[in-house]
Parts: sequence; structure tokens; C-alpha cells
Amino acid sequence: MTRDRTAIILLLLGAAGVLVSGYVHFHLYFWGGYRGISVDRVVGLDISRSFAINALAGVVIAECLVLSLRYQRLATPAAIAGVLFSLGALVAYALSRTSGLLGYDEHGWTTEAVVSKAAEVVALASLGAYLLRRPAADRKDSGATARTR
Repeated sequence: MTRDRTAIILLLLGAAGVLVSGYVHFHLYFWGGYRGISVDRVVGLDISRSFAINALAGVVIAECLVLSLRYQRLATPAAIAGVLFSLGALVAYALSRTSGLLGYDEHGWTTEAVVSKAAEVVALASLGAYLLRRPAADRKDSGATARTR
């Protein structure tokens, strides 16, 4: 089964969006002053650690998305992980700006916030589009496989 050009572009766009979001969180953790924020903790998780986890998860998910170009079985799980990652980051940011998240309130827009939110929207849109168009491609391939048997 070969993958069409649109699927490849959607997966690469999703990988780029997830990687950029992860990098922004990495940058904020190490150089942006988020390393020492620990207002409230839930099950050992605070804002500081959540930024570190987000940075690590972004790299792993982006790598899985790129690897899925070679190993097609990774594509759907990696795309789902990318959608959840992006959606989670967007929801967490919305919570931090409204009711607060783990005792932390975010105010104002920074360059980092704009870049990461834009990257997460790109990842969410491209990976969501990949997942929505995937079932139709699977039906075509399974029908073609059944006819050749």
C-alpha cells in the first residue's frame, strides 16, 4: 500500500506543529522562567513539570509521525497522539487564562504563546484531516486487496 502525497503532507505538517509546540515549552522551561513555578501540585504534577513533560512528549510524538512515513502502522496512533497533544495544550492554555491551572494564571499574550498556539492549531487541523480522510483510504485499499485474492 502506498501513501498518497496529501497524507504525507498532512503527517509532516502535524509533526512540525507538534515539534514547534514542544520546543516552545522546552524553551520556556529552561530559559523562560517556568522551571521553578510550583504553585499547586496534583499527583506530583505542577506547571513546571507539565512544561517539561510537554516538551518531551512533543519530540516523541513528532518523531513517531515522521517514522510513520516509513512504518505505516505508526501513522494512525501517532496522529491520534498528536491530536490529543495539541488539543490538551490548547485546553490547558485556555484554563490557565480563565480559571487557572494548578494554581497558575496566565495573563497577556507573549510571542511564545502565539507561536505555540498557532503550531498546535496547525497540528490539530492537519492531523485531524489525516484521521478523517484515513477511513476512506482504508476502505479502498481493503476492497482492492479483497478483489485480488
